[in-house]
Amino acid sequence: MLSSLMLELNLHQNPKRAVYSRISNPVRKAGYLFALCATNPLYSKHKQLLGGVLDMLDGLEYHIGKIRTYEKAACRFIANLHALSKTKEPFNLTTLSRRANHHLAVHEAVAYIGRLGQLCVFFESKWFSDVTGKTNIALKIPSILALMPLRNKHSAHRQQDDPRKDDCSSLGFNEFGLKHCLVGFREEPKNINIQYSFPTKQRHSLLKGHHPSPVPDIEHLGENNNIIIFTPTKIHQKVVNEAMTLLELFFGFQP
Repeated sequence: MLSSLMLELNLHQNPKRAVYSRISNPVRKAGYLFALCATNPLYSKHKQLLGGVLDMLDGLEYHIGKIRTYEKAACRFIANLHALSKTKEPFNLTTLSRRANHHLAVHEAVAYIGRLGQLCVFFESKWFSDVTGKTNIALKIPSILALMPLRNKHSAHRQQDDPRKDDCSSLGFNEFGLKHCLVGFREEPKNINIQYSFPTKQRHSLLKGHHPSPVPDIEHLGENNNIIIFTPTKIHQKVVNEAMTLLELFFGFQP
């Protein structure tokens, strides 16, 4: 992954506003936004801190790429099963499954959420939130905030270090408390994704105060318990769009 320093030094010297909307890679897009806002006093004042967001976005791209690799392997596995089911040739399911193991994707999902946690701390920091306002953070990045209960459970191993009565003992104390499965079997094998779920009683305080309805594609709110169900490769673009929208708001930039 590229360092924020390298990305910062490569900021475009003559950025064009029309080009900005055509950039799809979030790291390049954020860097281009900084170039467009280089004369903004907020950029000059917080230049070093803002550079860190490039590493965070780069990390998200890295981990989502790894998850996509596991999804492709799972797709091949299902396609092979479909093909073998139509023949009478014997095959070893265990060996076939091992060749296309998607279970390691749990580690990548936890790493992905970890990067989102860094991004959330970045956006909630006083110097940033004083400019954007807490309400706008809740309204602009609801998907990121909705995933924070999962990050809080796994980042510092709080359940293990400081167990509490309302902890769900069946979850365990590590990333394997995050359940996962393949979805999309009724469609073409190429459309299969890895979906994750995590029961929790937590909800981010900003969402409680400013976003009472469940965040689509992630939150399922109950009377006493909630469950987070998400498919990283399906929500990734929305997550990236939220982050970019809040960065634009920070600078008062209109795409």
